[in-house]
Amino acid sequence: MKSLAIWCATSLLRLIYLVCHHVIGVKDRFVCLSRQSDDEPIDFRLIRSFVEKNVPGYQVVIMAKKLSSPLTYIPHMLLQTVRIATSRAVLLDSYCIVVSLLGKTIKAPVVQLWHAMGNMKRFGYAALDEPEGRSSQTARLLHMHEGYDSVVISSKVFIDDYVAGFNVSPEIVFESPLPKADLLTDPRYRQRRREEIERRYPELSGKKNIVYCPTFRKPSTERDVLALERLADCVDFGRYNLIYKPHPVSTLRFGDPRVFQHYDRSYDMLYAADYVISDYSSVIYEAGLMGLPVLLYIYDWNSYRMRRGLNIDLAQDVPAPASADPAVLIRHIALNDFDLAAYAAFIRRYVVVPTDEGCTERIVRHVFDLISRSEPQGVASKSLAEVAD
Repeated sequence: MKSLAIWCATSLLRLIYLVCHHVIGVKDRFVCLSRQSDDEPIDFRLIRSFVEKNVPGYQVVIMAKKLSSPLTYIPHMLLQTVRIATSRAVLLDSYCIVVSLLGKTIKAPVVQLWHAMGNMKRFGYAALDEPEGRSSQTARLLHMHEGYDSVVISSKVFIDDYVAGFNVSPEIVFESPLPKADLLTDPRYRQRRREEIERRYPELSGKKNIVYCPTFRKPSTERDVLALERLADCVDFGRYNLIYKPHPVSTLRFGDPRVFQHYDRSYDMLYAADYVISDYSSVIYEAGLMGLPVLLYIYDWNSYRMRRGLNIDLAQDVPAPASADPAVLIRHIALNDFDLAAYAAFIRRYVVVPTDEGCTERIVRHVFDLISRSEPQGVASKSLAEVAD
């Protein structure tokens, strides 16, 4: 029954695609699709800003919507199909059902940016039938991660991990950090953002800010709540603020009033951080690009690595304090006990920032290159030349 329903849905989507592609025609635009949140992701906003500024006549449409309810998501999927059919390129930052079902029906190049800077844990096909992964049956029925023409990674160190996770050929892997790396490595931008946050939330000024950014756990349990409570109990709130920065798809919140967590999500609290505590999250790479001290709170190390699986060895590869005991981590903060030079070297290996152009520009150039290869000669050359200028 499920197979029949998916076959019918796929047939409908392909019919809509073909009608729109041939009747409406293709527009000079990228369509960017995300189900990480209902807000436009910063990476796509940076791409839109760059294209609108540097490629006159080109448009970037961002479609961001969480899959909270299948019924309300269906109209969004139909609109996605129309946009995909009438755009010159399709950019993703997560798994997209429509793209996978349409597969090779899509004439435009499909570029998977993924949403994580760097990589920490197994995902996609590498995590099939794991407690936190998809079932192999579901992956097969939904053609998970099929139809990509390019997969963007922050460093070719991760190439085997991404090839396994997306089940793609290594030939389509393209090395570039996400566009937001341009902001994370810009000290003036970071300072402006911190000042904006402190103006909006003056209670965060005057003390050092510890930002706690745990990875998304499926499902979240009472153990995760207890872990943050234990962390909060170790913090000297006379000297520090403790800010909780949840994963974009996490709904987990805490009752401790000492923890700063009820804020406008348009403010990325990483820019307010003096110290970052994380675990198996790729936020450790973002914090590293900002030059922030990073600590790893691995209270469920044994169970998590068995349940999900990691692509790097925290003990061997990550030169940051790591402990299941939050008191140990807070002691490192109090003593300012960090090897920032070693961590900077770690970041340079795993996030290869180009020296001759920005990350946003590098990715946009790559997309236009894919367009020029996929379309008849001359169709995309004008825009490609404008980017080169």
